Amino acid sequence: MRGISKTFPGVKALDNVQLQAWTGEIHSLMGENGAGKSTLMKILSGAYTADPGGEIRIDGQLTPITGPKAARAAGIAIIYQELSLAPNLTVAENIYLGNEPKQFGVLADRATMRRETAKVLERLGAEFGPDTVVNTLSIAEQQQVEIARALHQRSHILIMDEPTTALSTRETDRLFELIKRLRDEGIAIIYISHRMAEIYELSDRVSVLRDGTYVGTLERAELSAERLVQMMVGRPLSNLFDKHSHVTDRVVLEVKGLTDGGRRVKPVSFTLRAGEVLGLAGLVGAGRSELARLIFGADRIAGGEIWLEGKRLT
Repeated sequence: MRGISKTFPGVKALDNVQLQAWTGEIHSLMGENGAGKSTLMKILSGAYTADPGGEIRIDGQLTPITGPKAARAAGIAIIYQELSLAPNLTVAENIYLGNEPKQFGVLADRATMRRETAKVLERLGAEFGPDTVVNTLSIAEQQQVEIARALHQRSHILIMDEPTTALSTRETDRLFELIKRLRDEGIAIIYISHRMAEIYELSDRVSVLRDGTYVGTLERAELSAERLVQMMVGRPLSNLFDKHSHVTDRVVLEVKGLTDGGRRVKPVSFTLRAGEVLGLAGLVGAGRSELARLIFGADRIAGGEIWLEGKRLT
């Protein structure tokens, strides 16, 4: 992609942006919210049309992307954060939706659909079959259906936009294994994420956008948090945050061994002091919300203590 610009009424979303992805690599795309990452990928996938003047080349050939159909024909597939599956249809029906093989020129050839879908699912190592209804699958399994559809369409450029947002740690690990396997098969993967750990684990190269402009590309060996953050925000990491501490010695909240019996929250302990912001981090399914509900009293506590301003509440 060279010289790509996109103008909305009153807004220059992209200005002379470039991006180059190679066969068999995971190329991450980073930038703050509003930097233009999703807009650039929507242009590549045909959802948006770029302003005149830029060009997109696939395998060195100038390729006009006039819409989603043209993008699919060029071997480009995109998986958005919001999955675009029909939940009441089977896996095979979703993969062939709008492109069903015909039997006798009229009826959908469901035997062929099942057979070919099973081949793609086996390639992905999926644990469900062609006749599984999509609304019975987990989010991670539905992502596999999206990837299976892309492979069935013989896509060789796969765009993944924040794919781990709703995944647990285990599901994320399985997705990463699949992404690496697809890369090893020669597929170019463009990966959008805000999570540094994912960028370090997956990326062969990283390109950064800032305020709708292209900042630069780093090779894997050049990656560092300081350099990436400076490219994204335009100033050194050391200048990002106020270093003045407002924390006092007065303990406002103390949690000791709080648990719901081990169902979702094993014994957790921490203290919160006046003037302090205490972050509670973890992937989806790690138990953050469940812990908050125990502290708030929305769920029953199986063990542990909560102290507020020196007074025991449980």
